[in-house]
Amino acid sequence: MLNDNSGGEQVIKESNLPIFPSSPVAPAKSLDSSQVYEALRKSEERYRELVEHANSIILRCDRNGRITSFNEYAQQLFGYSEAEIIGRHLVGTIVAASETSGRDLRKLIDDICDHPQEHRYNINENVTKSGKRVWIAWTNKILSDEKGRPNGILSIGTDITKQRLLEEELRQAQKMQAIGELAGGIAHDFNNMIHGISGYAEVIQQIAEDPRISEYTNHILTTARHAAELTKQLLTFARKGNYQLKDCNTHEITRDVCAMLGRTIDRRIRIEQFLEANRPHVIGDPAQLKSALLNIGINAKDAMPGGGTLRFASSNLAIAKTTTIADFEVQPGHYLLITISDNGTGMTPEVRRRIFEPFFTTKESGRGAGLGLAAVHGTIHLHKGAIQCYSHEGKGSTFKLYLPISEAHPNTASQKSAASSAKSKLNIMVVDDEAIVRSYSKTLFEMNGHSVVTFATAEQAITYYRQHCDQVDLVILDMIMPGMDGQELFAFLRRINPEVKAILSTGYSVDSKVQEVITDGVLDCIQKPFTYEQLSKKIEEMITSGLLEPTK
Repeated sequence: MLNDNSGGEQVIKESNLPIFPSSPVAPAKSLDSSQVYEALRKSEERYRELVEHANSIILRCDRNGRITSFNEYAQQLFGYSEAEIIGRHLVGTIVAASETSGRDLRKLIDDICDHPQEHRYNINENVTKSGKRVWIAWTNKILSDEKGRPNGILSIGTDITKQRLLEEELRQAQKMQAIGELAGGIAHDFNNMIHGISGYAEVIQQIAEDPRISEYTNHILTTARHAAELTKQLLTFARKGNYQLKDCNTHEITRDVCAMLGRTIDRRIRIEQFLEANRPHVIGDPAQLKSALLNIGINAKDAMPGGGTLRFASSNLAIAKTTTIADFEVQPGHYLLITISDNGTGMTPEVRRRIFEPFFTTKESGRGAGLGLAAVHGTIHLHKGAIQCYSHEGKGSTFKLYLPISEAHPNTASQKSAASSAKSKLNIMVVDDEAIVRSYSKTLFEMNGHSVVTFATAEQAITYYRQHCDQVDLVILDMIMPGMDGQELFAFLRRINPEVKAILSTGYSVDSKVQEVITDGVLDCIQKPFTYEQLSKKIEEMITSGLLEPTK
C-alpha cells in the first residue's frame, strides 16, 4: 500500500498478509492453501488497481536506469505503451539528453541511479514520445532485494508543467516591468541631454554667418531628432509614451498601414486584408496604433526574404471575466481582435520569449535597435489591451492584438489652426532642475525677443513669483523635479495667482499624471526634446485662441 514516511515520500510496501475489509473481531479460522492464494491474488489485484489508476506517474527502473515498470497514467502522459517502454533506458525515452536550459540530464540520471538517497526529491524537464517538453516533480525511493542490497528505484512523479509556465510568465512580467522602469528613467535623462544639444545647435545656427556652420548644425539637429525617436520608443515601451486618446477607426488605420507597406516592401510579399469586425472603433492614439501595426508588418517582411503572405484580419469578441493573456490582465468587456500573420521563417521558443524586450534583436548589426516590438508592447499596455504571439520555426508567426472597443463614436471637433504670424514677446519664467536646459532656454528665448528668468528649484520659483506674478506672462514648468514636482508647483503658483498661465515641459510625456495637471488648468504640455519653433508655434496658437495674453 502507499504510505507517507517521515520524509514525506510516497513508497510502496509489499506485504504477504491478505487484506480483509474492516469487520468485528471473529474467532481465528485456519485457512487452507486455496484461501491463502485467493487472498494474495485479491491483494495483488488491489495493489495493481491502485498503481494503475493513480493520478501520478509511477515507474520503476533498475540500477542501470532501465525501466522495469510504467503505470497507465505514465503511459498516457508520455505516449508510450508498456510494450514500447519496458526495458528501455530513461535517457532517450522520457528523459532528453539535456534540458532546454542546457543542463546535462544524462549525468543527473546516472547520479540518481548511483546515489538515490541524495535525490529523494528533484524536478527536471522530461520529454514525451511526440517531443513535447514537460516538467515533472519526482519523489525517488531506493528498492532493495531480499538481502537488503539496492537493486532499483521507485519514482513517483507529478506533472507541474502548467505551474512552471505560470511561474515563468510571472517572472517574465516582473522582468519586463523592471526593464520598463529602467528604460523610462534612461529615456527621461536622455531627453534632457538631447534637449540641451539641439537647443545650443539652434543658438549656433541663429548667430552663425558662415553657411558651413549652418550646415553642420543642421546635421547636429538631424542626429538629435533621430536620438529623440529612439527615446520615444523607449518611453512607449515603458508605458510613458506620448499619447492622446480619442475615438479612432482601426480599419482606416489598418488600410493606411497596408498601403504604406505595399509601397515599400518586397513585391513578392502579398498583403491580404480581412477586416470583418462590425465594431472597429477603439479609444486610442491613432499615431501609436499605426506605428504598432507598422512595426509588426516590418518584422513580418524581414521574416519573408523570399516572399510570402502577410495577412491583417479583424473581428470582435466578448470577454466575460478578468482574463490573463500573456503577461496582460484583460478586464471583462467587448474587444476588437486584430490578427497579423505571416508564413515566414518563424521563431524559436527562446526568441519568441524575448521579442518584446528592448534592444533584443535577431537582425544584423545596424539593421535595427531592437525597440520596435518593445514599443508595440508598451502601446498595447497604454491602451489597456493585450498582445500575444504564436510562432514556430519554418511555419511563420501570428500576433493577436486585443483592444477594448469604444461604446460611442463622438464627432471630433476640428481644432483651430494658428493663423497668426505675429511674433509676440513674452515675459517667461522657466523652472527646470537641469542647468543645460535653463541656460539654453534663456539664451535662445532672449535671442528671439522674450524676457526670461530661470530657476533650478520650486522654492526659488515660488519666492520670485510671489513678488512678481503680475510681470510673468508664461511659466514653463519641468514635470519631474526633486522635492516638488511640476504638478505640486503649479498648484502652489495657482494659490498665489489663480490666473497663472503655464506649460508643462517633460522628458516623459502626456501620461495620466500630466493629464491631471492639464485638467487642473495648465494650458498645454510639450515633450522634450522640443525645438524653439515647436514651442513658438504652441505659444502663438494659445495667443490666437485667447488662452494667453502678453503683458502690455
